[in-house]
This record gives sequence, C-alpha cells and structure tokens, in this order.
Amino acid sequence: MIPYQDDEFTRPFTGRVDAELDQEMHVEVRVEGVDSRQFALVMDMCWATPVNDPDYSLRWDLILSECPNPIDDTVDLLQNGVSTSSRFSFGMFIFTANSTKLYLHCAVHLCLLSSNRCSTDCSSGHQRREGRSLDFHDSASISMGPLVLSEGNTDKWVPEQVKVSEASCLCGSLMLILVPLMSVLTHF
Repeated sequence: MIPYQDDEFTRPFTGRVDAELDQEMHVEVRVEGVDSRQFALVMDMCWATPVNDPDYSLRWDLILSECPNPIDDTVDLLQNGVSTSSRFSFGMFIFTANSTKLYLHCAVHLCLLSSNRCSTDCSSGHQRREGRSLDFHDSASISMGPLVLSEGNTDKWVPEQVKVSEASCLCGSLMLILVPLMSVLTHF
C-alpha cells in the first residue's frame, strides 16, 4: 500500500507525510510477483482507524463490498479488479481532536482475469457479486500508516508497510527454523 502526492500516481511520498485536513490522499494497493496477464488485485474493503490495529472498534469505512462507501463522498475508487494494482483517493480526516494519526487497512484478494468477474460496477444499486467461485484466489489484509494531521507542515513520509495476515505465517516459519536449531545447539 503506497500513498502518492499526485492524482496521476507518479510521485510516491518519501519520508514522513503530514497531511492537512480534507487534503485529497491518493493510495495504491498493489501485488508483485504474480502474472499480471492472469490475475487482478481486488480491494474488498478498506478502512481507517486512529491506531495501528485493523480490528480496533473505532473505524471509518472507505471501501465496502469493492465500492466506495456511499456515505463518504470524498472517496473515489479509481481502479479495482482490472490489474495487479488498485487505486483510490479520499479526503484526509481525523477521528477526534486529540487523535492526529490515521492508519489505513485493506482486505484484498487475487482474482482470475479469465473469469471476467474481477471488477464490480459501483454505479449500480447492486454492488456485490453473487458469489465467489474460481475467480477468487489468495486473500490478505494489509495496513499502512500513520498519516499524520499537520497544521501546514510539508514534511513527507513513507508508511511502515505491515502485512497483517502474513505476520503469523512469518512467525510460524521462524519457529519451524529456530526450534530444530535450538535443539541442535543444546546437544553441544
């Protein structure tokens, strides 16, 4: 998940970014290492929290059922389900006066392009697909942040990239390596 300074997605933020209230934020979510001729990345849901916890009880939905939240007119879904990257923008906000940080989270999946069912028509009243079949592949959740509310400061930032759903796999893999290693070392 990468924030950009421009609506053409050509200038990613580098360093710390302090955003102003209502500033349009441009975000790209992309997957690398998959065949772009076969798969598309689909953002199922994206939401914001005031802390770095995707399960935090206080949250604001930006993308719901692969479409912009209908009660937030600052959200614009620019690309979803057509390539290995998806893009959206939204107006910067804060949850409370004493919370100046915003964390973004997205639930995504890979979709088989040959199914012709990877993108949703968000302009219609019926946004959700009838169901997922063979078009639905690996899913994951990712987080980014913080986006920090500023008072005119123009410093730039790069978000910490956190792969929430893959963290447990990584820890499990490390344990599989460390346990046998520790048992070998204790024999010496």
